[in-house]
Amino acid sequence: MTLTVGSFDGVHLGHTDVIRRTVVAAARDGAQPALMTFEPHPRCVLDPANCPPSVTTLQEKLALVESLGIEHAIVIRFDRALAGLSPQQFIDLVATAMEVKRWVVGFDFAFGRERRGNAEWLRANGHAVDVVPPFTLNGKELLSSDVRRLVTLGEMEEVTRLLGREYSMAGPVEAGDRVGRRLGFPTANIAIEPNKLVPALGAYAGRAVAEEGKFIAALSVGYRPTFGGTQLRVEAFLLDFEGDLYQQRLELKFVRYLHPDITFPNTDELVQQLRSDVADTRRIVKP
Repeated sequence: MTLTVGSFDGVHLGHTDVIRRTVVAAARDGAQPALMTFEPHPRCVLDPANCPPSVTTLQEKLALVESLGIEHAIVIRFDRALAGLSPQQFIDLVATAMEVKRWVVGFDFAFGRERRGNAEWLRANGHAVDVVPPFTLNGKELLSSDVRRLVTLGEMEEVTRLLGREYSMAGPVEAGDRVGRRLGFPTANIAIEPNKLVPALGAYAGRAVAEEGKFIAALSVGYRPTFGGTQLRVEAFLLDFEGDLYQQRLELKFVRYLHPDITFPNTDELVQQLRSDVADTRRIVKP
């Protein structure tokens, strides 16, 4: 195996660079490309007060790395016992699952207790290692924390640039209270997966991927303040769609932030805004 190791949260362009180099190195060595990642994020175990919300859920992450050519993805449960392993103990653990011909790692890769293991340690102990230099955009190193910050600000066009794809959320469609249907804009509400990063509250132009196909969609993240809502909802009005999405798995893609979550004095003004949001969405999002 040619192996890369990391959290890879977001699978942003920097991660994509490491993964593609792993695939290329594997082909050169006549090996299979493999990726090892951790669940939960190590910081959620070592520093729970600063546990980062996930840009990609584990399911999303695995689908993305497979699409990039990884043939074997290994998920290791991260806990304090794993964090306490010495570098050699960690290597011995990896060896029980695979024979590693080559490691392809980021320039800041570290492993083992107190991060004592790194590329130099691997080389000193007889391992072949390729070190990938920092990935930069406009002279700045790309970090998952940058992506998280931009998502929480609703800066979706910049997020798309850093990820190389549109930010998405997916989940089963839940039964709602049918407020949207009564207003002439029936929406599908998706269940929010645990620890998934939720974008800034407000309305978005976006897309939806359902069993029936791909649709332009007006998206909303918020509490329905006009109706005194207290539950956070992520919902979509699919343009040019008729049907029942209940209990389907729906993927929502965020293209552009339109406006904050607004409390309207009456439903007439809300409907007027919804019509405007749909028109803006149709203008912004291309089929």
